[in-house]
Amino acid sequence: MNKKFQVKIPNIDDWRDMIKCQAGCPVNTDSRGYVTAMARGEIGLGFEISHDPNPLSTICGRICGAPCEVACRRSDIVGPDAKPVAIRPIKRVLTERFGPEAGKIVPDRAGSEKLIPLADILPDTGLSTFSANLHRVGKKATVPGTGTSFPYSTVRWSRKELMRLASQPGRKKGNVAIIGAGPASLTVAHDLTLLRYKVTIYEAGPKTGGMLRYGVPVYRIDQEAMDLEIQEILDLGVEIHFDTPIGEKITLDDLRRDYDAVFLGIGLMKGRSLDIEGSDLDGVIIAVDMLLNYNLGYKVDLGKRVLVIGGGDVAMDAARTALRLGQLTDEQQAALDDTEARAEEESETVSTALDVARVALRLGVADVKMISLEDWDELPASDFEVEEALEEGIQLSPRVGPKRIIGEDGKVSGLEVIDVESVFDEDGRFSPKFKTDSERIWDCDTVILAIGQQADLDVLGGADDVKLSSRGLVEINYETGQTTAPDVFAGGDVAYGPKLIIDAVRHGHLAALGIEEYLQAKKLDMEVKTEWTVLANHVMFENWVKLKNHKSPNLPVGRRTGISVVELGYTEEEAAEQGSRCLECSVNTIFDGSLCILCNGCVDVCPWDCLKIVSLDKIAGDETLHRVIEEHTGVPLNEITENHNITSQMAAMLKDDESCTRCALCADRCPTDAITMEAFRFEEVLSFVDKK
Repeated sequence: MNKKFQVKIPNIDDWRDMIKCQAGCPVNTDSRGYVTAMARGEIGLGFEISHDPNPLSTICGRICGAPCEVACRRSDIVGPDAKPVAIRPIKRVLTERFGPEAGKIVPDRAGSEKLIPLADILPDTGLSTFSANLHRVGKKATVPGTGTSFPYSTVRWSRKELMRLASQPGRKKGNVAIIGAGPASLTVAHDLTLLRYKVTIYEAGPKTGGMLRYGVPVYRIDQEAMDLEIQEILDLGVEIHFDTPIGEKITLDDLRRDYDAVFLGIGLMKGRSLDIEGSDLDGVIIAVDMLLNYNLGYKVDLGKRVLVIGGGDVAMDAARTALRLGQLTDEQQAALDDTEARAEEESETVSTALDVARVALRLGVADVKMISLEDWDELPASDFEVEEALEEGIQLSPRVGPKRIIGEDGKVSGLEVIDVESVFDEDGRFSPKFKTDSERIWDCDTVILAIGQQADLDVLGGADDVKLSSRGLVEINYETGQTTAPDVFAGGDVAYGPKLIIDAVRHGHLAALGIEEYLQAKKLDMEVKTEWTVLANHVMFENWVKLKNHKSPNLPVGRRTGISVVELGYTEEEAAEQGSRCLECSVNTIFDGSLCILCNGCVDVCPWDCLKIVSLDKIAGDETLHRVIEEHTGVPLNEITENHNITSQMAAMLKDDESCTRCALCADRCPTDAITMEAFRFEEVLSFVDKK
């Protein structure tokens, strides 16, 4: 039996998925757009693109977990440096020049082009005439050389779309209360203000930011830059009450009576304890509590020797791979979902452990050790996090677990540890086994527990109609953020568990649109508009295939003390060079079969072997492929396959988009112009439909 090529005719979703950085971003930022804008020197446009779906772009440019980089296809292309484009550090360069921090904490990096703040274009008149959040004075931003009216691909929570939705006639007004001032809450406040609702935030602490403020060490992010970005959101017209915990003088029921809807964004502000002997001794500290006190400037006395326990309580569960091997039952799917959520929680746990270990060094502790059950290759933390911790002198001991905490006179004096034989069983499930007779005691003054977080649900005040999941999280509709109580919505870690900051921004967007549907008593429908633009002179950036990923500069290890931010950031020139490594995955090779003369020139010239011309009897696929073949040839594919006389006269061009680098050599070689390079853009547009 002859082997056939499995062929797929791409649809809109496929074209979108090819832009892996945008598809990988939880808020669908057109990373390709701002990276290439940076490479061209279009810094103002680059900032606009990076900020459009993300009101916390300044913060994310500094500490985002960068799932866009994880997805980046540049890592898959064989070359001298198979690493992703440095997307997150490029975003930082853009925000430093055009974000709220430009001209303030970085005065020498203010953009030369004057930009109009979003707050200045919010009055009722003329709202719908603006095409994005920020505009160059005197001209509309366009992409040089393309002529496209979609300079970048926008999604349904873009500023343009939110403001267009707000301008629709007959809209109802409303007041919304938000509990907590973390990233999800701030995103909800931002979006609802653009939608012209009156928004009031109730924050239990003295400052905004939630876990951004209290859980991220100050050496990782410039606090003033964070403050400026958050203030820009509040300046849209958001009212905020500090030091106002909900559940005491003001209850959730009070807010539900006084407001049309309530959003819960309280995060997971409580750390988990460890159920082993000695966990109640003086000197045992919860990681979240330590970071909170450190970030607020309170004195934290850790002694001379610190041991951090992290990366072993939840752990990754390789059973999720085993579950995927066959058809899943409902119970297996539920187990898989829970396992994946716990794996993400474990990743955040290890990151927190690394953070507190590095903070301990900054507090003057000379001897800082960290233990984890996992081995080096099993640690669910980013490589750069581990590398930086080791650079600074953290002594990380993998395959070591805690057995009991030793004390003298009620105070910690040591930790008994035990070596780990294995973390997973033969089926890949988390089932740690320990080596007998490997126990030993490590002297220490403080034990810091970084083994997970949980929510303080006192805020619910006994609201029985707001249900909780088995994980102790608030149950929601993941499409709208609506809880089991129709007027109460939730997002961020309290609803999803520990995730990235950019995930919390997405949760805020979804909840804001869910609140919009609820208050307007209408269903939102989304249409995806697309545009293709022929790029007559498409070329890659100079030496793009030879350029290497150079890590963003950091402070020398000897200067990483106190509150100094470690990452220094790229210069404009460095960022432009890094942006030039982008493959421009939104550009596609389009073939016109009516012009092709089957000369094979494109196949021969392709340096990546991603093109192939084959006879039609060599291909197979779904109903869409069969329909396309019949529409083009007038003959069903099965008849073509069976009739060799027809087969010899018909062929198909196959392309492997995963290997294609958009170099355009095939288009240049084609003697009949049967191949064009075309830019794909999309735009998500919302409209109301009556609920049935």
